[in-house]
Amino acid sequence: MKAILVLSSLLAVSCASNRPAATNAPTDGAEYYQLNQSGLPASSRLYPDPQGGLGHSQDPDIRVTDIRLTASYTVVYMTFAKDPNSRDGSYFGTSSISFNPKAKLASGDGRKTYALVKADGIPMSPDTRDIKNDERVAFVLYFERLDEGVEHFDLFECQSDNQNSCFNVAGLAVENPARPTPAKLR
Repeated sequence: MKAILVLSSLLAVSCASNRPAATNAPTDGAEYYQLNQSGLPASSRLYPDPQGGLGHSQDPDIRVTDIRLTASYTVVYMTFAKDPNSRDGSYFGTSSISFNPKAKLASGDGRKTYALVKADGIPMSPDTRDIKNDERVAFVLYFERLDEGVEHFDLFECQSDNQNSCFNVAGLAVENPARPTPAKLR
C-alpha cells in the first residue's frame, strides 16, 4: 500500500506544471503604455497608449506610436490597422492607402509649418498600396526638424471627406527644449 501511495504522489508531482501562469502581459515591457509611472525615467515612453497613441485622431485606425528628433528630421512612427470589432463592417475586404506629399507638421501655436521630406512603408500619393483590412501597416514619416522650443504640434495630411480618411493627428508632443540664449558680453 505504501508503494502505491508513494507512486501516486510521485506521479502527481511529476505531472504538475513548473511553468509560470499564463498571462496576457507583453513579453517586453516596451510593448505597452503605463500611465503615471513615477519610477520611470522622464524620457521613457511606452507605446501603444490605450487612449489613442500620441495625439488625437478622428480616425480610430490611425495611431502614432513614436516621435523622435534627429539632427535633420522630426520622425513620426505610425500604424494603420482596421479595428476587427468595428460595427460598420469595414474590417472585411481591402483598402488602399497612401500619404499626401504635401502633408505638414504645424507648431501648436500655428505660426510655423514643417514639410514632409520622405516616407518609408507607405507610398506617396498618387501611388497607393492595397491592403487587406486585417493587415497592420507600420510606416515612418520624415519631416523637417522642429525648431528648438517647439514641443507641441499637429500633423495635417489633408481634408477628410466621405471618400477619404486622412492621417490627421492633433496634440502631438515631443521633448525639444529651447536652448538658453547666452548672456551678452560686456
